[in-house]
Amino acid sequence: MSSTLSRYVRTVLDPERLQETRLGPAERNLELYLGGTLLVAYGLVIGFSVIQRTLTGEQALWAQESAIGMFVWVAWLSVAYVIRNEDHLRFTMVLSGLSNTGRYVVYWVEWCCWLAFASVVFVYSLPVFGDFLSRGGTITGTPVPDAVTYLAVTVGIALVLFRVAEQMLWVSYAFRRGDDITSADGEVVAE
Repeated sequence: MSSTLSRYVRTVLDPERLQETRLGPAERNLELYLGGTLLVAYGLVIGFSVIQRTLTGEQALWAQESAIGMFVWVAWLSVAYVIRNEDHLRFTMVLSGLSNTGRYVVYWVEWCCWLAFASVVFVYSLPVFGDFLSRGGTITGTPVPDAVTYLAVTVGIALVLFRVAEQMLWVSYAFRRGDDITSADGEVVAE
């Protein structure tokens, strides 16, 4: 039992091992798959709305609010995706001149900033979501609760917190093993 548990823990802590599992590609691209699906749906809704307006002169009531809601979801999923894949803005010229320990310290500063920001957004998003949920409103012309749009902030920022914690584990694990923790060629550290 303990050997199985320790094997799972080693797999979760090592992104190279995690990528070799069936869960690996889904874990790495979860936000990409969800966001991509929403972008396609977003395009279809807008395309439908444009064609309907052109042909009939009328606009579906649900199209605009639905498109806005999907866009909000895509935006928050994208934030979590770029953190997971380390595609966000970095000062690589400064980092390249630092030692491995110096880079690790910079990672910790970055993580503390992300955790502080994301925690504040998460805490303040909960009552907003609760207010919209308690009102019971729907997206115009649909039975879909409008709280679904506001849930995007809470879920998106929770994914950000998860991805930052995941990165903290992976980079710390790689650093403690003595690996170089430089992010190179868009690859996540230790991957």
